Amino acid sequence: MLPAILTALFFAASGICGRRSAVVYGSLRGNALRLLLAAAALGMAGCLIGPVDFDSRTAHRLLVSGVVGFGLGDVGLFLAYPRLGSRLTLLINLCSAPLFGAVVERWLTGARVSGAQSAAGLVILAGVGLALGRGLRRTPHEAKGFMPGVLAALVAGCGQGCGAALTRWAKVAAREDGVHLAPLQEAFVRVLPGLAFGVLVWWIFRKFSPVPLLEGAGSPALKGPGWPWLLGAALFGPVLGVTAFQWALGLVPSAIVLSVTATTPILVMPLAMWLERDRPDQAAVVGALIAVAGVVWMGLLPA
Repeated sequence: MLPAILTALFFAASGICGRRSAVVYGSLRGNALRLLLAAAALGMAGCLIGPVDFDSRTAHRLLVSGVVGFGLGDVGLFLAYPRLGSRLTLLINLCSAPLFGAVVERWLTGARVSGAQSAAGLVILAGVGLALGRGLRRTPHEAKGFMPGVLAALVAGCGQGCGAALTRWAKVAAREDGVHLAPLQEAFVRVLPGLAFGVLVWWIFRKFSPVPLLEGAGSPALKGPGWPWLLGAALFGPVLGVTAFQWALGLVPSAIVLSVTATTPILVMPLAMWLERDRPDQAAVVGALIAVAGVVWMGLLPA
């Protein structure tokens, strides 16, 4: 459970940084630059651990996972950030991800989640929904792209969940073939096709799509330089967050990991209060307590 909780903490910080960098640099450009920085950092760190055999079944499956998770999922995430804000984007993304992940992992590996684990996951998701599903106020800029933002966040959830299930599928191949990759190396393998996908989508839309898609549907620019937020999005998301995510997926099924990381929007609340002067209402506080109770319950259940 510790790796999944760490993932949620890192993803919360990444959500705040990612939303602000998406506004400053534009959705697709910000995502591509973030993945470029992350790939460089993970590559240098991975060299200290050892080489990766890209011809193995494990690496092949991780590459597919990277296209789906880092590629499709993160493009959707960064398109949603400027339109919905970090709280609502993460709510839709991380609460839908366990559903996609459970279905795809069942299809790929035959993994089952117990009734008690499913109930604990539902408690977590219900708490997150209560915490963030009420009292969300959208500015005119955010309301303008609300429905496209919701669709983008669902795409992000699909990418997150399916990418997690594909990672579990890669770990099955690793056990069968006797291949060992550290979580950081797995994150590096996944980020490479995600970077290629993100850059390709950025280039295509820059050449053929109207400017508002790239610039966050007219979201207002933030004061100050954007590079610290971009560095934060790269560090807390693809580097630390995904490394912890890979660690967690090596221990328990993706549906359980994704249910725990669904508490990320709860953790965004204090950061949003500090950076954006966004105070949660009473329902948000009650929902946070329910979600945390679900995490504790799941942590006490056998894997």
